[in-house]
Amino acid sequence: MPRQRLKGQKPIESFDIFHGYDQDLNTWFVEIQIPKFGSGQILEWFKSEEAYEKRIKELRHTLFDIQWD
Repeated sequence: MPRQRLKGQKPIESFDIFHGYDQDLNTWFVEIQIPKFGSGQILEWFKSEEAYEKRIKELRHTLFDIQWD
């Protein structure tokens, strides 16, 4: 089945980023939620702390104006 793509220009006004070490699964993660667009999320798992730290650094650079806990 061919993939279909929808592309839009609506800006994301607010989002939540949860990140850290999942003690139950023993792995690092980054989860991005966009509450205004429903209950879905973007979830990334990392095999190493180094890969996790690299991704967090990329997000901080890209999304420099967000508040980090």
